[in-house]
Amino acid sequence: MKENIVLLVDADGDSEGIVSEAAARTGRDVLLAKTSRDAIRILGDQMRRLDIVIIDVDPGAHGLALLEAISGCAERPPILVVTALEETYMKPIAAEHGAAACLGKPIRIETLKSALDAVSAKRSQMLTCDRWGFLIPSPLHKKLNVKSNFRGISAKLSAITTKKERSKANKFRKRASSS
Repeated sequence: MKENIVLLVDADGDSEGIVSEAAARTGRDVLLAKTSRDAIRILGDQMRRLDIVIIDVDPGAHGLALLEAISGCAERPPILVVTALEETYMKPIAAEHGAAACLGKPIRIETLKSALDAVSAKRSQMLTCDRWGFLIPSPLHKKLNVKSNFRGISAKLSAITTKKERSKANKFRKRASSS
C-alpha cells in the first residue's frame, strides 16, 4: 500500500530542503538516503510503501547507476531525476533508464510540486525493464497482457519453434551422443 512517502537519494544534501518543502505541500513524507547503499537498503525494505523516488544526479555521484538498478525492478515507484547537469543532455538519458521526469537545478518549489503530482498521476502508465533491459509496460498497467508478453519472449529465445524442427534436433542429439 502506498503511503505518500518520497525517497530522496541525495549524496550532497543540496536538494533536501526544497524536496522536503514540495513534498510537505503535496501531503508526502520524505525519507533521505545519502548513499546508493542506503537507497538500496530502503528500497529493499520499503519499495511497496514508496510513492516516488527522487534521485539527485550530480557529476561524480552514482545516481545514474542507481537509476538503472531501480528501473529493472518490476514493481518500482516512479522515478524523478533532479540534476545539476545540463537538463537537455540528462532528460533523454533519464527517460531511457525509466525515469518519469527530469528537472534541472535550480528548481522552484512550485515546479517540483507540480512534477510530484504529475509523476504520481502517471503511475499506471509507467514503463519498467525486462530482464534484458528493454522498456516494457509496468505490471501496474491495466492493459498489460502477461501471457502474450511471455509467449513473445519464449518464441524469441527458442531456437527450435516447430515440431518438425524439434524432432530433427532430437535425432541429431541422439546421433551425437551415441558417437
